[in-house]
Amino acid sequence: MIGIGLSFAAGVGVGAILPQHRLLLWFASAAVMIAAIILSRWRRPLLSALLISVALLGALRYQSIPVIPSSLYRQADNLREITGTIVSYPENRTDHTTFVLAPDHIGAKVFVTLFWKGNQSPLLLYGDRVDVTGSGKAPVNFDDFDYRGYLARQGIFATMIVNSTRDAHKLGITGSRIMRLGDEIRHRLLSRIDALLPREEAGLAHGLLFGEKGMMSAQVEDAFRRAGLMHLLAVSGLHLGIFLAALWFLLRAFGLRPRITYPLVGITVLFILWIVGPRVSLVRAALLFAFLAMGSVLADCGLILRRWVSSYAGLAAAALVLLAIRPSALWDVGFQLSFAATGAILFLFDPMFRVQQRITNFAKQTPFPTKIVSYSLLLMAVSAAAQAGTAPFLAYHFHAFYPFSPIASLIAIPLATLALWGGGVLLFVSWTPLATWAAKALQLVLHSLIVCVSGISSVPGSLLSVPGWTGVWIGGIVVYLFMLAFYVRGSSSWTLYSTSIVSSLLDVSSALPPVEGGRSKA
Repeated sequence: MIGIGLSFAAGVGVGAILPQHRLLLWFASAAVMIAAIILSRWRRPLLSALLISVALLGALRYQSIPVIPSSLYRQADNLREITGTIVSYPENRTDHTTFVLAPDHIGAKVFVTLFWKGNQSPLLLYGDRVDVTGSGKAPVNFDDFDYRGYLARQGIFATMIVNSTRDAHKLGITGSRIMRLGDEIRHRLLSRIDALLPREEAGLAHGLLFGEKGMMSAQVEDAFRRAGLMHLLAVSGLHLGIFLAALWFLLRAFGLRPRITYPLVGITVLFILWIVGPRVSLVRAALLFAFLAMGSVLADCGLILRRWVSSYAGLAAAALVLLAIRPSALWDVGFQLSFAATGAILFLFDPMFRVQQRITNFAKQTPFPTKIVSYSLLLMAVSAAAQAGTAPFLAYHFHAFYPFSPIASLIAIPLATLALWGGGVLLFVSWTPLATWAAKALQLVLHSLIVCVSGISSVPGSLLSVPGWTGVWIGGIVVYLFMLAFYVRGSSSWTLYSTSIVSSLLDVSSALPPVEGGRSKA
């Protein structure tokens, strides 16, 4: 599965470079598959042919993506009025709302920004048919960011500014009723947060619980950015893992077997996806959980061996599914950061390195409580692994390096964990008399998180600006360290054997008489 995932990703990359020859790729894929069948008696040629055919299919899948014609970009500056359907969960900000609109008679989408300037934000939901009047424009690239390409990978060819709610009119409802219901529930939950928490803490709760940074103050968002903790504001595998860990231990405490616990947790994952929205980082985490859960259930039922369940294979399968659905996601920074961080964490905590066991043994030798020391070191290890995996991409895309991120995570992640659990409790009891007490507790945690992150971000050197090419050097260093870890692990058996021989020789030498002249026996 790992080889298939990497081959498909490599094929997507090659497909982006090759000229458009889909028919030729079809013939090449078929020829390689036929060769694989012919060579099925020999294992190595069969695997090679299989991986080559997968790479060709990846290139073919990329070249099958509809390309936005240049004529649409030329027409974008003339857009004044559009009628269409909202196909994203609208996100409210301090004075405007953003959403993606699919026009009725155009084969691409428009990113709309609707200003309401001090008035009450309009209630727009997924599936609303609207007619908007404003000023359209073709996307313009920034100095260090291909904004047009980023939107094009989502099928968006234009942006539009709508200056007033009077220029937006609802015409009805269409599209998926299930997605619309999820967006409606999300909107109500966000409204309850705004009603129960002060503005600054409510904006942070929006980011932690729903991944929406629009209502956050600029000062708080900048503090998280300078501290290298922006991943806490993007709902991802970390957030999903915190929720699922609590639910997992709760269900297991009642004595439920994995074959029952995993489906119940899976339903919770689907519910979170439904409410928060299909964000790439969250979908990746959900797919990874789904593959691992399926393997664990099959192992619990005795259909496969438990050692067959591989986190690496689950991550590769999640990448394969995402790229098969949207091949252009390979070039998205969020996709790269998400898989780089998760892969680095899985590598560090691979059972062959026994990192968790070593941390526990070290914690027992300290005079401090073992659980506190072990938990703190685990947090630092997770943060350091994620930082190592994402540092090359952050340096390349954003020209930034965060040297204090592991230490910052040691303080921020426990507070974020309390905030996530507290936010879940608050949303659950938000229509009961307990809401006031839950809101006060959550406000205290969120305020503490803001104070801590602001303090960390103010330390000189928390954010270092580096040239983009530094990302290549950092990536080379990370790969070197990973290879070194494999090398050390591969030679560990010889090292242990040599150590035992030396120990035996020392035991023998201790029985020998001292050497004359005062020199040591060694």
